[in-house]
Amino acid sequence: MSLDQDVVLLQGVPTFRVLSPEALRILAISAEQRAVASGEVLFRMGDAADCGYVVMTGRVEVFSERAGKRRNACEALPGALIGEMALILDRPRPATAVALEPATVMRIPRSTFLRVLEGFPEAAVDLRAAFAERVNGLLRSLDTVRDRLETPIRPVRRR
Repeated sequence: MSLDQDVVLLQGVPTFRVLSPEALRILAISAEQRAVASGEVLFRMGDAADCGYVVMTGRVEVFSERAGKRRNACEALPGALIGEMALILDRPRPATAVALEPATVMRIPRSTFLRVLEGFPEAAVDLRAAFAERVNGLLRSLDTVRDRLETPIRPVRRR
């Protein structure tokens, strides 16, 4: 892909929509493109997370494993960002990512992403607001689940 195509791809990633074309250009120039073979593991649950990946071509499955069973599986298609939180947090990977077919990904190191945010502070403010909105939505969903779990179940009386 050309640099202009990479920038267009990054513009389609929801997390990066707050970044200006200039910031996206810097991100694209600094990113590393990596070919991933079908069945190849991009990262494993528990690995150190120092970057995010944007799927450029192909399909990547992302899933967690508990007791040897795959859970919460989803398929990442071109334009998807995998490992979004790794761009800002130093935490172990919460899931495993495996290529379902030959794929190309753009590896964006956390250090690069944070430098771009330092250079474009207005984008950092917008990104913080977007994350805060998503966290608030998640908290509202958790409140709904908690309310349902705390509602006593009444036995049905038969007549």
